[in-house]
Amino acid sequence: MEAVTDSYAAAQLDGLKAAVLATGGITLVGFLATPHLPSGRTPRTRQPNAEVPPGAPEPGK
Repeated sequence: MEAVTDSYAAAQLDGLKAAVLATGGITLVGFLATPHLPSGRTPRTRQPNAEVPPGAPEPGK
């Protein structure tokens, strides 16, 4: 019975090692992919003749 317990413990440890390795690999791939993502919203340029909506701050203030 002790051999089964030891085998089970070793299998759990091997599975945990594989899961940590896979998670690390996915994280590394994610870090390598993120520099190519957009950095944020692109600012909208206001039209010079555009009307200011009611309640909005006026440009330059």
